[in-house]
Amino acid sequence: MPQSHPNIILIMCDQMRWDAAGFAGSSIVQTPHLDQLAQSGVCFENAYCASPVCSPARASWLTGLYPHAHLQLKNYGPSLVGRWGSHLPPDSVTIGDVLKSAGYRCGMVGPWHLGNDHLPQHGFDDFWCTYRYLGKDYPDPLFDSFDRAGVPNLYLKDAEGMTQYGNTLEFGVITDPRQQRTTWTIDRSLEFIQQLHDDPFFLFVSIKDPHPRILVPPELVELYPEDQIPLPASFRDPLDGKPAFQERAKFRIPPTVTDDQFRRVIAYYYALVTHIDAQVGRLLRALETQGMAQNTIVAFISDHGEMFGDHGFTEKCLMYEASVRVPCLLSWSGTLPAGTRIRTPLGGVDLMPTLLELAGEEPPSPIDGRSVASAILAGREPNPQPVFAEVSSNEAIYRGAQDPEQLAAHVMVYDGRWKYIRNRFDIDELYDLETDADEMRNLAARPEHGERVDLMRRQIAEMVCHTGPGPYDWCLSDGNGTAATQ
Repeated sequence: MPQSHPNIILIMCDQMRWDAAGFAGSSIVQTPHLDQLAQSGVCFENAYCASPVCSPARASWLTGLYPHAHLQLKNYGPSLVGRWGSHLPPDSVTIGDVLKSAGYRCGMVGPWHLGNDHLPQHGFDDFWCTYRYLGKDYPDPLFDSFDRAGVPNLYLKDAEGMTQYGNTLEFGVITDPRQQRTTWTIDRSLEFIQQLHDDPFFLFVSIKDPHPRILVPPELVELYPEDQIPLPASFRDPLDGKPAFQERAKFRIPPTVTDDQFRRVIAYYYALVTHIDAQVGRLLRALETQGMAQNTIVAFISDHGEMFGDHGFTEKCLMYEASVRVPCLLSWSGTLPAGTRIRTPLGGVDLMPTLLELAGEEPPSPIDGRSVASAILAGREPNPQPVFAEVSSNEAIYRGAQDPEQLAAHVMVYDGRWKYIRNRFDIDELYDLETDADEMRNLAARPEHGERVDLMRRQIAEMVCHTGPGPYDWCLSDGNGTAATQ
């Protein structure tokens, strides 16, 4: 294990699909800088968020804990200050806390989204430049930059020139690069790097894109001819045999949206991913120019995925692959073996302890995550183990339900082939991803899979007990009043 304290840059997008990149096998999406990052380091081909919704997922990536343990169970907003389940408790220990104590200079740029977003916290007091979730009592640095530049703020609710088909992702074009939030985020990140001294640094670059609203330079849209974009195989999934709540989920695409309209949505989304790639390229070039590349770990992930038409949905919050699977790259030039591809599933709680071990630090104990640093330094697969995800109900996420039961409604376990989803208020789901990669056939009720379902229920029960079941104590029963851990 390397002994030095490397710099660390954690780049986290919001709502980027795992397969929307060249390094993930896409023949359509152009991501040359991310592709080079993958070639220079490690690509986790099967990385999964700990929750398919922003705030809980982010809290897990930063703490190494599943939501039932860190208790950020739904998205934070300024109107939810102090409300249980809607913010990361102050006593939670993040990677920022650990590295700050180890002598790192810690910076945070972009949406924090974990509570009191105007307030420097969790070790990031050397550079705190957040926007979006600050509340009306605090100035928003991003929006203020539009005013100073004299350019229209296209992220306002009623901005002109936007297009939306039904409830699909809203999109438009920018006419001035100063109107784009990822560009602004990378600008601020470069400011942090230019202010550095001799201490090692940790920079959390939180990129709100490609979460809608999708705003891109028009020339990038031209890279994606709509007539050459395929629709998802499950775009018109009738949801036969699936839980009934999915049929009334908020972001079910209405039948009035045509195939051609949705192809246009896809084109803009892909164009925005290409824009993100170009901006990440600016950051990587700065590291090279300033001689930091050899001693800087660069991690690139998304907080969660994007349904993007799969099974007839956009957005997230479901346990389908498009929603829970994410891109994940880790590069450390000259130290991590270049071009390594890891197929063993990586959990949304595993990156934090992995980065800490690479930095020569230890995470707090206990946490849910495990470090895979030794394995990837050796260029080998980590020992396989199941990964999990948890999420609130659609009623809590989108319709304001505050009942504690609604904040802990779904839990998933995936073992590398089989995925089981336990739904608190509906039928369960079981998918064989080896024979049914599109997750069209729910096998949970088939008698021949009864033992498998029992086993995976026990795995869930053991997981939630590791750091305390909290609001997921309902998973300790098998549904018939028998303890699932027996």
